[in-house]
Amino acid sequence: MNGTRMTARVVAAAYAATCLCVAGADPAAAATPQTITVTGTGTVTGTPDELQLSLETDAQAATVSGALDKANHAMTAVRDALTADHVAPADLQTSGMSVQPQYDKNNTVTGYTASESLTAELRNLATASQAITNAIDAGGDAARVNDLRLDLDDQAATLMAKARAKAVTDARDKAEQYAKAAGMGLGLVVSISETDNKPPLPFASVPFGSAVPISAGTLQVTTSVVVVYQMKG
Repeated sequence: MNGTRMTARVVAAAYAATCLCVAGADPAAAATPQTITVTGTGTVTGTPDELQLSLETDAQAATVSGALDKANHAMTAVRDALTADHVAPADLQTSGMSVQPQYDKNNTVTGYTASESLTAELRNLATASQAITNAIDAGGDAARVNDLRLDLDDQAATLMAKARAKAVTDARDKAEQYAKAAGMGLGLVVSISETDNKPPLPFASVPFGSAVPISAGTLQVTTSVVVVYQMKG
C-alpha cells in the first residue's frame, strides 16, 4: 500500500512539473508582440533656385604644350566671364582635364587635343541665362556646355522635411488600414528606416547665339520610409 502511494506521488509530481514547464513557456510566447511593416511615401514640389553648369574647353595643336596652352587660355576666359557675372570663386571647380593624341589613317600621331572641364553653380536664376552666354562667348569656338541642371538649394532642407512628414503619415494610414482589416489595433512604432528617392535632375540641351532661355519649372522631392508597428489585440 505504501509503495502504491509513493508511486502515485512521484507520478503526480512529474505531471505537475510538466504542467509548470508548459505554463511557463506559453506566457513568453504570448508576450512576443505581433508587428506589421509598411512603406510610406511622401512627395512635395518646389521651384528650382539654382543652376548647375558643366563647361568644357577643347583645343588642338601640333604639340601637347600647344594644345594645353590653347585650352588653358579658353578656360581662363570662361572663368573670368563667370566671375564678372558675380559667380563666386567657391562655386567654380575644375572637374577634369585630358590630353589625347590624334592619329592619321596610318596610325601616325599628327597632333594633340587638350580638354579642360569646369563645374559652376549659378545661384541667381534671373542672371544665369546671360552668364552662360557670356561664358561661352568668352571661350569662343573652344568652349561648349556638357550639361545644365536645375536644382534646389535654399528650399532643399524644408522640402525634405515636408516629404518625410508626408511619408510617415502615409505609412501610419496604411498600417491602420491593415490593422483594422485584421481586427486589431495599432501600437507603438518599433523602427523607422528611410530610403531617399529623389529623382535625377533634369538635363537641358542648350542652344547658343543669344541669351540662353531658362525655364525653371518645378522639381519633386520624394522620400520613402519603412515603418514597423506593434499590433494590439
